[in-house]
Amino acid sequence: MSARPDVIVVGAGFAGVAAASALAEQGASVLVLETRQRVGGRAASWTDPRTGEVLDNGQHVLGSFYEDTLRLLDRLGTRDALHADSTLHLKLWERGHGEYELNAPNLPAPFHWLAAVGGCSRLSASGRMAALTLHPKVKALLAQPEAAAPLTVERWLLAADGAGGAEDLAAVLRPIAVAALNEETKDGSALLFARVLDRLLSAPAPKSGLALARRGLGELFTGFERYLESRGSSIHFRTTALGVRIENGRAAGVSLLGGERLEAGAVILAVTHERLGWMLRPELLVPYRELVATPWSPIVSSVHTFDRPVLPARFIGMIGTATQWAFDRGSRAVDRHQVGTIRSAAFRDATRDAGTIAAETTADLREAFPAARDARVLNARVFKERRGTIRSTPMVQPLRPRSATAVPGLFLAGDWTDTGLPATIESAVQSGHRAAALIA
Repeated sequence: MSARPDVIVVGAGFAGVAAASALAEQGASVLVLETRQRVGGRAASWTDPRTGEVLDNGQHVLGSFYEDTLRLLDRLGTRDALHADSTLHLKLWERGHGEYELNAPNLPAPFHWLAAVGGCSRLSASGRMAALTLHPKVKALLAQPEAAAPLTVERWLLAADGAGGAEDLAAVLRPIAVAALNEETKDGSALLFARVLDRLLSAPAPKSGLALARRGLGELFTGFERYLESRGSSIHFRTTALGVRIENGRAAGVSLLGGERLEAGAVILAVTHERLGWMLRPELLVPYRELVATPWSPIVSSVHTFDRPVLPARFIGMIGTATQWAFDRGSRAVDRHQVGTIRSAAFRDATRDAGTIAAETTADLREAFPAARDARVLNARVFKERRGTIRSTPMVQPLRPRSATAVPGLFLAGDWTDTGLPATIESAVQSGHRAAALIA
């Protein structure tokens, strides 16, 4: 590629990969700078040298309705690395209630949702009525974003309901909200959750399911470097950008750790929100001062390897236990079956002993699933992502910036930008695509 690329992209997480590949697809020369020796950012995988098993740095679930993410995977040629359910099939286990499920048939929206709630044994008659009117209530909330902005998920879920079905439906929706926002419902933004529900309820039935990487998240990125090289672009690993260079009032490149300067026609900062604090000059940082100080919401996950299959379904929400979700990660050998678990908004667990969390998770799985009670745990790994996502509270949402900045040629990308979605993989990819579109 030329000595002076058209665009420098700082960061090779989902946002940076999306931005760089979209620009390369359009014919731009792109240089990606990544501090680590790998692609993926906070979503990565590696091979355990002891067992040969592929492990992720956390359990990351995607939606079949993640349109921007699927477009990225198609571009890289890695869509087959994603195992997606064709329709929503979600089993839940609740302490005191046992198992029940939301099983959507292949019907046009919203009839697939209506059929799913109609067949959910957890919902009473009033709860089903509340579920049947859920999408209109979502649309009504989205139609008044300013009035909805201060609302938390819990307040919205338990809004006055004379039939008494709100609490019934809330029991089913809470685990979905916590997973989507990485916030407890008492703290999470109702407006953000409504946008998630709107996507889910509006999606055609074949795109309403959930998805996991077949082996590891790293496989979703395997075509990235090759894609860049085939289009005259490149990525430099172990390269740390310290700041954005501004010349004649516009972005002109970046300064690197070690003193080197790189020039470019435009710069996309696809970094974490807190890193803006040392990437931008003090006068440019003014609009983002509150943003960079926004705390993180942690995620704690585990991978348990059992000597046999123990889960009754691929995706299971767990209510009433510290473990919130369990996923069947498949068999790695005849007698090695992986179960991934997640604890979102894990503020307490982020500082607890990993062995204690692993044992507690094992106990939760055995309480919920009879097949796990006699199964032997061969290995249990706990992963703490203390910097999981930016907070998704009503107070934080106004701080999330647009991609374009006041500096010509400088753009932002990341799951923390104002995509209208919570800080998810889809939000990150969408932000990268938006930044690329502003440059093209």
